[in-house]
Amino acid sequence: MKETKIAKTQERRITTRVDCCYPVDCELAGQRFSGTVTNMGLGGMRLLADREIPTDSSLQIFSQEAGWGPVATRVVWSRERTGGDDFESGMVYRDGLQELDSSWVKTALQHLGFESSSLYERRRTLRAATSLKAQLTVAGKPYACIMRDLGLGGALIETPSPILGIQDRAAVTLEVNLPDQQSLLAHVVYSRLLPSGHQQHGLSFDADRHNQAQARLVEGYLEALHSS
Repeated sequence: MKETKIAKTQERRITTRVDCCYPVDCELAGQRFSGTVTNMGLGGMRLLADREIPTDSSLQIFSQEAGWGPVATRVVWSRERTGGDDFESGMVYRDGLQELDSSWVKTALQHLGFESSSLYERRRTLRAATSLKAQLTVAGKPYACIMRDLGLGGALIETPSPILGIQDRAAVTLEVNLPDQQSLLAHVVYSRLLPSGHQQHGLSFDADRHNQAQARLVEGYLEALHSS
């Protein structure tokens, strides 16, 4: 197997990374345990688990969706999470990109809204640095929210209180308060409750041409604000 090379820490990641909340099963030296992938791309991933994993360990990571084999990784760092009683670990893949092309990793990234052509792009949009007011409509009911993150294929938004009964893959509409209000059609990828009581929702934008054009308008507006 050809191990994916690690980029130098001072360089930008060659491949796009996306924050997520993806449940997985792990196997280390014959022992199985559960974890959550909190950041992933075709260069590597970050894992949240209840134990510290030794550096240079070989870790097999299984999707909880049926039909997929494990992805082989090498742990490059592991540390206790600040303010928590669990641990974060960073890892790179032992397989090359050709093997990853048919793995659950690529499928999961596409589920998060990434097209094959954008997986290898450098991150070009504002990430986790915006507090743009927006409105999320779920099952016909509007909820005030804040856009925290805008990515290549979706957004991370935050509501001041939990939306009860919201489900993965639920169809939603995100209205962004720009000079010209933009409405973006999306699906919920995940929802997670924050210690503050707020709730974060990862959204994947629908891939039709009009919707993608609207997303690009919002991206351009945020980039203009950031550079001004």
